[in-house]
Formats: sequence, structure tokens, C-alpha cells
Amino acid sequence: MSYGTSPHDYVSRAERCLQQNDPRYLFYAAFELRCAVEARMQQYLESWEHVSKKQKEGWEIKKLGSATERAFKTGDRVMRWRIDDEHETLAVLYYTPVTRKLRSNAERLGDYLHAPKKHHSEGDVWWSEFRALLEEMISQLRIATTGTLMGPALVKGNKIHMSTEVPPGTNLDQIYRHGATMTVHVDYLEELPATLETEAVVWK
Repeated sequence: MSYGTSPHDYVSRAERCLQQNDPRYLFYAAFELRCAVEARMQQYLESWEHVSKKQKEGWEIKKLGSATERAFKTGDRVMRWRIDDEHETLAVLYYTPVTRKLRSNAERLGDYLHAPKKHHSEGDVWWSEFRALLEEMISQLRIATTGTLMGPALVKGNKIHMSTEVPPGTNLDQIYRHGATMTVHVDYLEELPATLETEAVVWK
């Protein structure tokens, strides 16, 4: 049996766990979501040469969060990279960070992933609070794993460095039209737009 370890794999398994009418699956979902948060930040850090090997090998949420903030210096802002030619928009790429709130929620999972000190009956509010946290994290991770830019584009000298991971089957040939004049528009947004452009290259 194949066990995928991409952020998308972890989120998909967590979603399936939450569909089960069995409290033990909440704990399985919590594990998957914790891994998803770690994997997404590791994925970002792994894509850049200026990030040290030690930072790339980390797994603790707080340390990974500090490393990504030092590497990119964009905080929780979303980066939109829109490419136009003389007539139309060719593609729109997004960088969607693992936000401070999502990292904080991932750390809160530690309260649930240890042996409980007391029994929680079926009607205990503890269970509904646990599920609510997991559902919030899935919503946050859907956003954090939407973008295809592995970090904001970085300027070094007179060159711009970008790293992307696009869904299988994505065709970006339209961006490289020979002889075409292209314009790039870069925006930093407080959050990912609720409705994305038809030209957006994203994970769905």
C-alpha cells in the first residue's frame, strides 16, 4: 500500500478520518494534520538554497515557523504573481503561507495526542472542541496548500528566483510564448481571494 507524504496527501487522509463516525478517527486525523503542517513548511524551506541544511531538517512547528519567517519575511501575507502579455492574462501563481494561527493550532494538537489524564464521556464537550479544532485546521490547510509557489519570488542582484510545484498535467507552455512581451504584476494580499482567477495555477 502506498502512503503519500505530501501535504496534500496528509490533508486528504485527515478529511477522510473526520468523515468517520468513530471518535478514534479524530486522533488519526490530528496526526495527519500535524504532519501536513510540518510537511508544508519543510516543502517551502527545501526549495531554497539560502536556507541552511539544519533548518531544512527541522520538524518542530515553532522552529519551522521561525525558519520560514526568516527565509521569506512576508509574515502571513499571500503573494500573487500575475503574468500578462499584450492582450491577456497568461497565468496567476500564488504563494500561500502556513500562517501563525495554523501553526498555533498545530501546536495545540499536543493537548490531544498524549494519553488523557481523565476519561471523557461521549457527551463531554471535550470531543466537540477537539473536532472543531480539526475542522478549522483542515480549512486553514486547504488554503495553505492551494498555492503553487514554493515561497515568494526573491530578488538576488538583477535576477528573480522562483520555485514552483504544480499539479500533475499542468501545462505552462502559454507563459513562454517566443517573442511575446510579458508584464508581471506582484501583489501581497492579507488573505487568499475567495474566488480565484480562471488563469490561476493552483492545487484544488
